[in-house]
Amino acid sequence: MDEKTTERTNDQATAQRIIGARIREFREAAGLSQAELARRVHVSRQTVENWEAGRTLADVQSLVLLGQVFGTTVDALIGERGAQAVRSTANERHELLQLLALCATLLVVCIALVFVRYLLSPLRHASPAVEPLRGIMLLVMVVCEAILALRAVPRLRAFMREHDLAGAVAATAFLEGRDPTEEVPRDFLFRWFIPHWNVWLVAIVAVALVAAALYVGELP
Repeated sequence: MDEKTTERTNDQATAQRIIGARIREFREAAGLSQAELARRVHVSRQTVENWEAGRTLADVQSLVLLGQVFGTTVDALIGERGAQAVRSTANERHELLQLLALCATLLVVCIALVFVRYLLSPLRHASPAVEPLRGIMLLVMVVCEAILALRAVPRLRAFMREHDLAGAVAATAFLEGRDPTEEVPRDFLFRWFIPHWNVWLVAIVAVALVAAALYVGELP
């Protein structure tokens, strides 16, 4: 971890403690228990305890709900130092979303290139002189996609290591602003889809390719 990252981490930890102390002050002034506050902002009591102890930072949606419960604004609740930490966390989530979107786009484009090259090319009645040129253009596009992938994938892995995100479930929970110490929902998304996203992806691609091949085979 470089010096800049360490400084940013220390600043965020300090801000988390400050915000946690302010949440506790507002809660006690309102005469609410941790459990009652948790119920009102739709989180677990453990999450509120982690906020107040400075172990985790409340996401923006939770801060808005906290402000409503305490009858104040988010800015008044967290202060300027806390606002900086919230913006920093939001920027990090946006960075992860950008990396995921880039990797997904590269994958879709690669699949499209394969589809065009090997399934649709027989349908195009190109002259012998044009066919090699089209092959070269497709090769250049594939090389460009590979270069972009080689840049995007390491950046994504580095981001996940830096933020201690072990796998797709942790990355999704991070994007949703969930408490990393809290168990994720046991619904279809977190139980069956995200942990096995690569299996779903292979199945979708296989079905698409088979459907396209059958379509080509039925053409006169």
